[in-house]
Amino acid sequence: MKKVKLSKIEHRKEQRIKVQFEKQADLITKIKTIYGRRWSKTKNCWHLPYSKDSFDALKVVFGESNLEYPKMTEQVQFEKPQTVEYQFNNEFRKKTIGSKIIVKKKNKKWLETFVPYDKKGWIETIRIVDGRRWNPETASWFLPNVKATFRYLKKYIGLEHIKFNFKIEKDIPDYFSGKSKEEQNKNSLKLLTMEQQEAIIKLEEKIILKRYSKSTLKSYRHHLTSIFRFYPQLLPSKIGNEEIRKYLLHLIRFKNIAEATQSQVINAYKFFAEVVLKKPKESIKISRPKKPKKLPNILSQEEVIKLIKTPKNIKHRLILMLIYSCGLRLNEVVNIRIKDVNEQRSNIFIRAGKGKKDRFVTLASSLIPYLKPYKKQFNPVYWLLEGVGGGQYSKSSVQKVLRKAVEDAKVNPYATVHTLRHSYATHCVENGFSLALIQKSLGHNSLKTTERYLHISNNAMKHLKSPLDIIQEKGKDNL
Repeated sequence: MKKVKLSKIEHRKEQRIKVQFEKQADLITKIKTIYGRRWSKTKNCWHLPYSKDSFDALKVVFGESNLEYPKMTEQVQFEKPQTVEYQFNNEFRKKTIGSKIIVKKKNKKWLETFVPYDKKGWIETIRIVDGRRWNPETASWFLPNVKATFRYLKKYIGLEHIKFNFKIEKDIPDYFSGKSKEEQNKNSLKLLTMEQQEAIIKLEEKIILKRYSKSTLKSYRHHLTSIFRFYPQLLPSKIGNEEIRKYLLHLIRFKNIAEATQSQVINAYKFFAEVVLKKPKESIKISRPKKPKKLPNILSQEEVIKLIKTPKNIKHRLILMLIYSCGLRLNEVVNIRIKDVNEQRSNIFIRAGKGKKDRFVTLASSLIPYLKPYKKQFNPVYWLLEGVGGGQYSKSSVQKVLRKAVEDAKVNPYATVHTLRHSYATHCVENGFSLALIQKSLGHNSLKTTERYLHISNNAMKHLKSPLDIIQEKGKDNL
């Protein structure tokens, strides 16, 4: 066969390999097997992407000895990302253009990824990759060099739309390990524009002045930062109802967020729009999700006793007894000071609970005998529960104590610290205490919140008898 001539051409602003050969049916059949080939009526030729993959495919299909490309070189092996500059808010920025996503290996840990800005859905898909970072200077995304990244790209974009300038290694990690949350937050803020960073600072100032809790500050800052990163080209003031709707749809579709997380995102944006941007309330119209009517997970009274008796360490046993006997939240049990416990009046003062509400809870008489030997052994100075080196006992330590006790006692494996609080409330209902009294003890704002414990009380279910048992008792039929 005669030589197949190759040359470099530009077709629709894209570098291509022009393939010329005598019109033979077998040769046309061969070139049609190469991925990315196209026929150009204007140039009257077949052409391929100007890449190493195309060169390799041509060698396999036609044979290397049958190729002729005297003025071409395989040194230009891969497509290069193309960027254009545009003016935004008196500053010049870059955006990537092209027909494919181009992925370059930055180093062992990171991939530099250039995504065409006008390809529908591609940028939104990149945003679901765990650990991704945006670099406005090069108009590229940094993605972790892990297997999970390639699985995402293959599933949601398709590898036929992506060009790699490296071979994917088999021994890379499965998932992105990441950094601490504090480091991630710092990096996230650095990737925001100056206007977005200023908006975050204003948000923090407003929350601090209103004396909201640290958890609220942390939650609102996180969600607002994520919204800004989702819309890197928009000024904060230009993000409105429609943008938040699209962002929530993205989170639900790709991250399967819970209803509670969806509400938190809405709350964060509403606070920013109303308090920081001073937008009228009636202008913010975002549909809230329907709240799931979930029943709390509880332990039986026998399981509670078994759980409390399991730890040999007196501090660990005291922790479990405090949570259950008083119906405490996690942050409430670690915030108890020595002076908050009043043995004479048989109560514990809970300072600044949820919603910054103070309240008194009953100190169980069965817990008092544990206090004296505990104090003698551990000698706490300020907090009732203190760590080994002094200072406040951590929430994670309390959770570890509970988790170890659950495993050793072999009770409900889904039990958490809050399960003990739920169990306290349910057992109070079963023992006939009034809902108003239980509401006050738990620190609930609304009686409706307390009423849910009626639905899981055994006493309420005892009056309902299964029809199957009634049939059996009447002797009409035997199983």
